[in-house]
Amino acid sequence: MGIPGNKDLRDGIIFSLPFMIIFALFMIFPLVFGLIISFYKWDILSSPSFIGLKNYLDLFKDEKFYSSLWHTLEFVLITTPVLLFLGFVMALMVTGKSPLKGLMETVFFVPYIFSMTVVSTLWAWLMQKDFGFFNQVIKLCGGTGVSWLTSEKNAMWSVSLATFWWTAGFNMVLFTAGIKQISKEIYESAVVDGASYLQQVFHITIPLVSSTTVLCLILQVIASFNVFGQVYVMTGGGPAGSTRVLVQYIYEAGFKYFKMGYSAAMSYILFLIIMIISVLQYVLLGKKKD
Repeated sequence: MGIPGNKDLRDGIIFSLPFMIIFALFMIFPLVFGLIISFYKWDILSSPSFIGLKNYLDLFKDEKFYSSLWHTLEFVLITTPVLLFLGFVMALMVTGKSPLKGLMETVFFVPYIFSMTVVSTLWAWLMQKDFGFFNQVIKLCGGTGVSWLTSEKNAMWSVSLATFWWTAGFNMVLFTAGIKQISKEIYESAVVDGASYLQQVFHITIPLVSSTTVLCLILQVIASFNVFGQVYVMTGGGPAGSTRVLVQYIYEAGFKYFKMGYSAAMSYILFLIIMIISVLQYVLLGKKKD
Protein backbone atom coordinates (compact mmCIF):
# COMPACT_ATOMS: atom_id res chain seq x y z
CA MET A 1 0.00 0.00 0.00
CA GLY A 2 1.44 3.32 -1.04
CA ILE A 3 1.95 6.17 1.40
CA PRO A 4 -0.65 8.94 0.83
CA GLY A 5 0.97 11.90 -0.89
CA ASN A 6 4.12 9.93 -1.74
CA LYS A 7 5.29 10.96 -5.21
CA ASP A 8 8.54 8.96 -5.37
CA LEU A 9 7.37 6.90 -8.35
CA ARG A 10 6.27 9.94 -10.31
CA ASP A 11 9.44 11.85 -9.48
CA GLY A 12 11.58 8.84 -10.39
CA ILE A 13 9.91 8.58 -13.78
CA ILE A 14 10.29 12.31 -14.43
CA PHE A 15 13.99 12.36 -13.52
CA SER A 16 14.80 9.21 -15.51
CA LEU A 17 12.75 10.18 -18.56
CA PRO A 18 15.46 12.31 -20.27
CA PHE A 19 17.97 9.48 -19.94
CA MET A 20 15.47 6.89 -21.16
CA ILE A 21 14.62 9.03 -24.21
CA ILE A 22 18.31 9.47 -25.12
CA PHE A 23 18.98 5.76 -24.47
CA ALA A 24 16.07 4.76 -26.71
CA LEU A 25 17.09 7.15 -29.50
CA PHE A 26 20.81 6.36 -29.56
CA MET A 27 20.88 2.73 -28.38
CA ILE A 28 17.59 0.87 -28.73
CA PHE A 29 16.50 2.41 -32.05
CA PRO A 30 19.87 1.87 -33.84
CA LEU A 31 19.99 -1.75 -32.62
CA VAL A 32 16.48 -2.51 -33.83
CA PHE A 33 16.87 -0.54 -37.07
CA GLY A 34 20.19 -2.23 -37.83
CA LEU A 35 18.64 -5.66 -37.35
CA ILE A 36 15.75 -4.73 -39.65
CA ILE A 37 17.91 -3.40 -42.49
CA SER A 38 20.11 -6.51 -42.33
CA PHE A 39 17.23 -8.26 -44.11
CA TYR A 40 17.13 -5.64 -46.87
CA LYS A 41 19.18 -4.63 -49.88
CA TRP A 42 19.72 -0.90 -49.43
CA ASP A 43 22.27 1.53 -50.86
CA ILE A 44 20.89 4.65 -49.07
CA LEU A 45 20.07 6.38 -52.37
CA SER A 46 17.27 4.03 -53.39
CA SER A 47 14.40 2.46 -51.49
CA PRO A 48 15.27 -0.68 -49.50
CA SER A 49 14.05 -4.00 -50.88
CA PHE A 50 13.42 -7.02 -48.66
CA ILE A 51 15.69 -9.99 -49.45
CA GLY A 52 15.32 -12.07 -46.29
CA LEU A 53 18.43 -13.95 -45.19
CA LYS A 54 20.38 -13.34 -48.41
CA ASN A 55 22.82 -10.90 -46.76
CA TYR A 56 23.66 -13.46 -44.09
CA LEU A 57 24.04 -16.25 -46.64
CA ASP A 58 26.22 -14.09 -48.91
CA LEU A 59 28.68 -13.14 -46.21
CA PHE A 60 29.52 -16.79 -45.55
CA LYS A 61 30.61 -17.00 -49.20
CA ASP A 62 32.68 -13.83 -48.97
CA GLU A 63 36.44 -14.42 -48.79
CA LYS A 64 37.01 -10.90 -47.48
CA PHE A 65 34.66 -11.62 -44.59
CA TYR A 66 36.64 -14.72 -43.61
CA SER A 67 40.01 -12.99 -43.96
CA SER A 68 38.80 -9.99 -41.96
CA LEU A 69 37.41 -12.28 -39.27
CA TRP A 70 40.73 -14.15 -39.11
CA HIS A 71 42.71 -10.91 -38.81
CA THR A 72 40.41 -9.89 -35.96
CA LEU A 73 40.94 -13.23 -34.21
CA GLU A 74 44.67 -12.87 -34.76
CA PHE A 75 44.61 -9.46 -33.08
CA VAL A 76 42.57 -10.84 -30.17
CA LEU A 77 44.97 -13.76 -29.66
CA ILE A 78 48.01 -11.48 -29.78
CA THR A 79 46.79 -8.66 -27.55
CA THR A 80 44.56 -10.28 -24.92
CA PRO A 81 47.12 -12.40 -23.01
CA VAL A 82 49.83 -9.73 -23.26
CA LEU A 83 47.56 -6.93 -22.02
CA LEU A 84 46.32 -9.03 -19.12
CA PHE A 85 49.90 -9.88 -18.14
CA LEU A 86 51.11 -6.28 -18.48
CA GLY A 87 48.16 -4.92 -16.52
CA PHE A 88 48.77 -7.39 -13.69
CA VAL A 89 52.51 -6.73 -13.52
CA MET A 90 51.90 -2.96 -13.51
CA ALA A 91 49.36 -3.40 -10.71
CA LEU A 92 51.91 -5.34 -8.67
CA MET A 93 54.40 -2.51 -9.14
CA VAL A 94 52.02 0.28 -8.11
CA THR A 95 50.72 -1.62 -5.07
CA GLY A 96 54.18 -2.55 -3.84
CA LYS A 97 56.43 -0.76 -1.38
CA SER A 98 58.42 1.26 -3.91
CA PRO A 99 58.60 5.01 -3.11
CA LEU A 100 58.02 5.63 -6.82
CA LYS A 101 54.72 3.74 -7.01
CA GLY A 102 52.70 6.96 -7.30
CA LEU A 103 54.82 8.12 -10.23
CA MET A 104 54.67 4.69 -11.86
CA GLU A 105 50.88 4.64 -11.61
CA THR A 106 50.68 7.98 -13.39
CA VAL A 107 53.18 6.98 -16.08
CA PHE A 108 51.42 3.68 -16.74
CA PHE A 109 47.94 5.19 -16.99
CA VAL A 110 48.69 8.41 -18.90
CA PRO A 111 48.75 6.74 -22.38
CA TYR A 112 45.17 5.53 -21.89
CA ILE A 113 43.82 9.07 -21.64
CA PHE A 114 45.07 9.93 -25.15
CA SER A 115 42.66 9.58 -28.04
CA MET A 116 42.97 6.73 -30.49
CA THR A 117 43.88 9.14 -33.31
CA VAL A 118 46.73 10.73 -31.34
CA VAL A 119 48.18 7.38 -30.27
CA SER A 120 47.89 5.82 -33.73
CA THR A 121 49.42 8.84 -35.48
CA LEU A 122 52.27 8.95 -32.97
CA TRP A 123 53.13 5.27 -33.40
CA ALA A 124 52.76 5.45 -37.17
CA TRP A 125 55.39 8.20 -37.13
CA LEU A 126 57.66 6.23 -34.78
CA MET A 127 57.42 3.21 -37.09
CA GLN A 128 57.83 5.10 -40.35
CA LYS A 129 60.24 3.09 -42.51
CA ASP A 130 62.67 5.77 -43.68
CA PHE A 131 62.58 8.50 -41.04
CA GLY A 132 60.82 6.87 -38.07
CA PHE A 133 62.41 7.08 -34.63
CA PHE A 134 62.66 3.30 -34.18
CA ASN A 135 64.49 2.74 -37.45
CA GLN A 136 66.78 5.71 -36.83
CA VAL A 137 67.83 4.13 -33.53
CA ILE A 138 68.34 0.74 -35.20
CA LYS A 139 70.49 2.33 -37.92
CA LEU A 140 72.57 4.19 -35.34
CA CYS A 141 73.26 0.83 -33.72
CA GLY A 142 74.43 -0.56 -37.07
CA GLY A 143 71.27 -2.45 -37.97
CA THR A 144 68.91 -2.32 -40.93
CA GLY A 145 65.58 -0.52 -40.80
CA VAL A 146 62.49 -2.64 -40.21
CA SER A 147 59.34 -2.46 -42.35
CA TRP A 148 57.06 -2.08 -39.34
CA LEU A 149 53.84 -1.16 -41.14
CA THR A 150 54.57 -2.10 -44.76
CA SER A 151 55.38 -5.76 -44.26
CA GLU A 152 52.60 -8.35 -44.10
CA LYS A 153 54.63 -10.23 -41.50
CA ASN A 154 55.17 -7.25 -39.20
CA ALA A 155 52.13 -5.01 -39.65
CA MET A 156 49.71 -6.72 -37.22
CA TRP A 157 52.40 -7.06 -34.57
CA SER A 158 53.25 -3.38 -34.98
CA VAL A 159 49.62 -2.35 -34.46
CA SER A 160 49.49 -4.67 -31.45
CA LEU A 161 52.61 -3.04 -29.99
CA ALA A 162 50.94 0.37 -30.14
CA THR A 163 47.86 -1.13 -28.52
CA PHE A 164 49.93 -2.57 -25.65
CA TRP A 165 51.34 0.85 -24.85
CA TRP A 166 47.95 2.54 -25.17
CA THR A 167 45.56 0.29 -23.25
CA ALA A 168 47.56 -1.68 -20.66
CA GLY A 169 46.89 1.07 -18.11
CA PHE A 170 43.17 0.28 -18.06
CA ASN A 171 43.77 -3.31 -16.95
CA MET A 172 46.28 -2.00 -14.42
CA VAL A 173 43.56 0.10 -12.76
CA LEU A 174 41.21 -2.89 -12.48
CA PHE A 175 43.90 -5.20 -11.12
CA THR A 176 45.08 -2.51 -8.71
CA ALA A 177 41.57 -2.19 -7.30
CA GLY A 178 41.37 -5.97 -6.90
CA ILE A 179 44.75 -6.24 -5.17
CA LYS A 180 43.96 -3.40 -2.75
CA GLN A 181 40.87 -5.30 -1.58
CA ILE A 182 43.04 -8.17 -0.29
CA SER A 183 43.55 -7.94 3.45
CA LYS A 184 47.09 -7.04 4.48
CA GLU A 185 46.82 -9.53 7.31
CA ILE A 186 46.96 -12.37 4.79
CA TYR A 187 50.30 -11.14 3.46
CA GLU A 188 51.60 -10.54 6.98
CA SER A 189 50.74 -14.11 7.94
CA ALA A 190 52.47 -15.39 4.83
CA VAL A 191 55.62 -13.42 5.67
CA VAL A 192 55.60 -14.88 9.18
CA ASP A 193 55.36 -18.36 7.66
CA GLY A 194 58.42 -17.60 5.52
CA ALA A 195 56.71 -17.12 2.13
CA SER A 196 58.78 -15.32 -0.50
CA TYR A 197 57.41 -12.50 -2.65
CA LEU A 198 56.80 -14.79 -5.63
CA GLN A 199 55.06 -17.34 -3.40
CA GLN A 200 52.77 -14.59 -2.14
CA VAL A 201 51.98 -13.53 -5.71
CA PHE A 202 51.23 -17.05 -6.97
CA HIS A 203 49.47 -18.42 -3.89
CA ILE A 204 47.68 -15.32 -2.56
CA THR A 205 47.42 -12.48 -5.07
CA ILE A 206 46.56 -14.40 -8.23
CA PRO A 207 43.87 -16.64 -6.62
CA LEU A 208 42.25 -13.72 -4.78
CA VAL A 209 42.02 -11.50 -7.87
CA SER A 210 40.51 -14.24 -10.02
CA SER A 211 37.21 -12.34 -10.27
CA THR A 212 39.06 -9.28 -11.52
CA THR A 213 40.96 -11.44 -13.99
CA VAL A 214 37.69 -12.80 -15.41
CA LEU A 215 36.35 -9.25 -15.74
CA CYS A 216 39.52 -8.01 -17.45
CA LEU A 217 39.54 -11.00 -19.79
CA ILE A 218 35.94 -10.48 -20.91
CA LEU A 219 36.38 -6.72 -21.37
CA GLN A 220 39.67 -7.19 -23.21
CA VAL A 221 38.25 -9.76 -25.62
CA ILE A 222 35.28 -7.50 -26.39
CA ALA A 223 37.57 -4.50 -26.95
CA SER A 224 39.97 -6.47 -29.15
CA PHE A 225 37.16 -7.86 -31.29
CA ASN A 226 35.99 -4.28 -31.88
CA VAL A 227 39.41 -3.04 -32.97
CA PHE A 228 39.26 -0.54 -35.81
CA GLY A 229 40.76 2.88 -35.12
CA GLN A 230 44.43 2.07 -34.69
CA VAL A 231 44.39 -0.35 -37.62
CA TYR A 232 42.67 2.16 -39.90
CA VAL A 233 45.00 5.04 -38.99
CA MET A 234 48.29 3.09 -38.90
CA THR A 235 47.92 0.71 -41.86
CA GLY A 236 44.56 1.39 -43.50
CA GLY A 237 44.05 -2.37 -43.47
CA GLY A 238 47.20 -3.00 -45.50
CA PRO A 239 49.57 -4.07 -46.73
CA ALA A 240 47.52 -6.14 -49.19
CA GLY A 241 44.65 -6.40 -46.71
CA SER A 242 46.80 -8.25 -44.15
CA THR A 243 45.49 -6.11 -41.27
CA ARG A 244 41.94 -5.49 -42.47
CA VAL A 245 39.81 -6.37 -39.44
CA LEU A 246 36.10 -7.14 -39.43
CA VAL A 247 34.96 -3.75 -38.13
CA GLN A 248 36.90 -2.06 -40.93
CA TYR A 249 35.28 -4.32 -43.50
CA ILE A 250 31.87 -3.52 -42.00
CA TYR A 251 32.70 0.18 -42.31
CA GLU A 252 33.88 -0.18 -45.90
CA ALA A 253 30.83 -2.23 -46.94
CA GLY A 254 28.45 0.33 -45.47
CA PHE A 255 30.08 3.69 -46.13
CA LYS A 256 32.35 3.00 -49.10
CA TYR A 257 30.27 0.57 -51.15
CA PHE A 258 26.90 1.59 -49.65
CA LYS A 259 25.82 -1.98 -48.92
CA MET A 260 23.99 -0.99 -45.77
CA GLY A 261 22.05 -4.23 -45.36
CA TYR A 262 25.14 -6.36 -45.91
CA SER A 263 27.13 -4.22 -43.49
CA ALA A 264 24.39 -4.54 -40.85
CA ALA A 265 24.33 -8.33 -41.27
CA MET A 266 28.08 -8.52 -40.63
CA SER A 267 27.64 -6.31 -37.57
CA TYR A 268 25.17 -8.73 -36.04
CA ILE A 269 27.35 -11.72 -36.83
CA LEU A 270 30.19 -9.96 -35.00
CA PHE A 271 27.85 -9.19 -32.10
CA LEU A 272 26.82 -12.85 -31.95
CA ILE A 273 30.44 -14.03 -31.96
CA ILE A 274 31.39 -11.64 -29.15
CA MET A 275 28.34 -12.59 -27.09
CA ILE A 276 28.98 -16.34 -27.42
CA ILE A 277 32.65 -16.02 -26.52
CA SER A 278 31.91 -13.72 -23.56
CA VAL A 279 29.22 -16.04 -22.18
CA LEU A 280 31.47 -19.09 -22.58
CA GLN A 281 34.31 -17.30 -20.80
CA TYR A 282 32.06 -16.28 -17.93
CA VAL A 283 30.49 -19.72 -17.54
CA LEU A 284 33.67 -21.78 -17.90
CA LEU A 285 35.88 -19.54 -15.78
CA GLY A 286 33.10 -19.17 -13.20
CA LYS A 287 32.84 -22.95 -12.87
CA LYS A 288 36.62 -23.23 -12.59
CA LYS A 289 36.59 -20.62 -9.84
CA ASP A 290 33.86 -22.51 -7.95
